[in-house]
Amino acid sequence: MEQEKKEVHVKVDTLEAQLKEWGINLEKFRAQADKTKDKAKAEIEREVATLKANLNEAQKKLEELKKTGDAASGEFKKGIENAWAELKKAFDSATNKFKGL
Repeated sequence: MEQEKKEVHVKVDTLEAQLKEWGINLEKFRAQADKTKDKAKAEIEREVATLKANLNEAQKKLEELKKTGDAASGEFKKGIENAWAELKKAFDSATNKFKGL
């Protein structure tokens, strides 16, 4: 039980660091949008809005995990991992898409 508690704590720390990094990336995307032409700017702003909503949702799930800690069910933890994987995929895609702008 103590080992599972440690694992949850380490996972939460890792996820919090990733959220912080993604938040920084969002700000970079916004700054990039300000420097681009109207069509590209609109596309970046739409992407940023979607990512921000997904980031907020991930943050809520992380807070739930922090509250439940080691009592979180395997199903709940699996749901968080799946959501995280999707969010990472979206950020990676956006990063690659906006590199050339």
